[in-house]
Amino acid sequence: MVKQFSSRNRQLVLLVGYLLVGILILLAVMSEFRLDDSFITYRYARNFAQGIGLVYNPGDNVLSTTAPLYAMLLGVLSFVIPDFHLLGSLIGTISIGLGGWLTYSLLPRRMSEPIRLWGGLVYVLSSPLWLALGMETAFWIMLVLAAVWSVQEKRWASGGLLVGIAALSRPDAALPAGLLGLMLTINAVNQLSTTGRWWKPVVYYAIVGAIPLVLFGIWAYATYGSPFPVTLSAKSAQAVLGITGMGVDVNTWEGLRLILRSLMLQSPLYIALALLVLFGFANSFNSSMVIVVAWGALHLLAYVLLKVAPYRWYYAPLVPGAVMLATSGLDYLFKRLSLRQIQAAPVLVGAIAVFPLIAQVTSFNLISQRIQAGGPVDVMLPIVDWQAYRETGEWLDKNTPTDATVGVAEVGQIGFYARRYMTDYLGLLQPDVAAGLKRDDFYSWLVGYAPDFLVFQRFRGAALVLYNYVIQDDAWFNANYQPVAEFDDSRYSSGPVTIFKRITPKPPITAQPVKLEFGNLRLVGVSTDANAIPTNGGSVRVRLDWEVIGLLPDELHIAVKGLAMAGGNPSFDGDYHTPNWHGRFSTWHGFVVPNGVTPGEYTLLVAVGPKGGPYQEQGVGTLQVARGP
Repeated sequence: MVKQFSSRNRQLVLLVGYLLVGILILLAVMSEFRLDDSFITYRYARNFAQGIGLVYNPGDNVLSTTAPLYAMLLGVLSFVIPDFHLLGSLIGTISIGLGGWLTYSLLPRRMSEPIRLWGGLVYVLSSPLWLALGMETAFWIMLVLAAVWSVQEKRWASGGLLVGIAALSRPDAALPAGLLGLMLTINAVNQLSTTGRWWKPVVYYAIVGAIPLVLFGIWAYATYGSPFPVTLSAKSAQAVLGITGMGVDVNTWEGLRLILRSLMLQSPLYIALALLVLFGFANSFNSSMVIVVAWGALHLLAYVLLKVAPYRWYYAPLVPGAVMLATSGLDYLFKRLSLRQIQAAPVLVGAIAVFPLIAQVTSFNLISQRIQAGGPVDVMLPIVDWQAYRETGEWLDKNTPTDATVGVAEVGQIGFYARRYMTDYLGLLQPDVAAGLKRDDFYSWLVGYAPDFLVFQRFRGAALVLYNYVIQDDAWFNANYQPVAEFDDSRYSSGPVTIFKRITPKPPITAQPVKLEFGNLRLVGVSTDANAIPTNGGSVRVRLDWEVIGLLPDELHIAVKGLAMAGGNPSFDGDYHTPNWHGRFSTWHGFVVPNGVTPGEYTLLVAVGPKGGPYQEQGVGTLQVARGP
């Protein structure tokens, strides 16, 4: 009894030690760090706590977060700690500390105690986990590790419950959940003839693990119409246009290369950690290590196959397996040196073990410098955007009507502080915008939603762009929007941030009957602004409703203009990639009617054809011009 009590006390001391290391990192380095995407979940959590529902925009029953349970947890705990940034940072820090202890506990007991302790410390010092602070990343990874530990301790029901909760914190946890279930099934089959209740581990694990998923699925289906978040569709759509969190046209493999390259540039001593990972494959594994290492490898493969736009935190599940392999490699070196009866083996292994720790401390030093001074974009260093984004959001909160709509590129901090209805051209909030991105159409978002306010980043020394379109040269945009405020932070490499206000009313759209064919693309609807354009000019929004009826060229050009008007008044000339075009959809076009146009009824002309021509032109509707005041 005394021995057992002493063992439990020892484990508690180790756990507290890892937690204290995490808290030290939070206070010394990461307290000011803010990740923009985490504020999307914070807004969900705030709305949930306020009784509005688990939604981003009140009234929009759209599940655009992949972390519903994490958002609910934040919402509940916000009654104790109302500062969501602090709350998210604390949950992440505690999760990383617990993850260090779980890493230590999952490593084979045949390893020496100092080596296992080293493995837990390497986990806690892993910057890929800290650079996702505030998000659900560290939390769901910790839950998976806890599930693996529970199964290792033959607590199958607890393991199932933990992995089920992890899947609600991040759907990616379904992969390790399947691996654990497969391992238990194989073990059960192997014990079929030797154990009376051989099925017990599998059944307990599966039933208890399914309970939270089934309950959430029923609720989500009733609330949103589907238990699946729209985020996956948005990320896939972003990948079509080459929009990623790590640069233009970066795929999953290239993202991993950029991360490894960045770490090596931060400290060449990371090569010691990489070599230990390789040595780790030469050592023997226990079942827990097999699960964790296989989880990381299959996670990477799954993202390659899904072809979603990669972000830095997508690679965090590789950390536990890499740390365990490195620890196994260190143990392997120690045993090989000991077998050769080298008396200095502990000293040599200790010296090797110090190199990765120095590398990790160097990374935190660089992270601290970046937070204080800023710098160029680097995938493994923070982007210091939080001051400019917060000031932008607070300005919108104080200076815009409560029913105003705001269009942005990044909806995190700006949306959290603005407290307004938000829409984003990256498609995270509205499924129709994501569907447009898949068709290589980002411009329809601007004209279709025509937000009351727009927030754009003007990259230093560059033109104002909407992704790769020079929006500052767009006639419709310039006729409808004027800059009203700008915020900058010298540390923010991408700034400044400019707020534009719509200076024209947004009349309702009126449909006109039409049914015309442009090759294998059929026009089934056309709608225009309801009000007549005055003779002193004005802007026009046009929505074209299409139906694909056959094979299309790989690239298609669509444009709208007013027939017989001076200069032709071309709209946004859209060049679209069409491999993903199917069924019915709409494109939006905006153009400007010049001053001095004779009153009357004008024909709207639509031109469609392969990029570079020839184009087929047809009149599709009418536009009224009335005598101006």
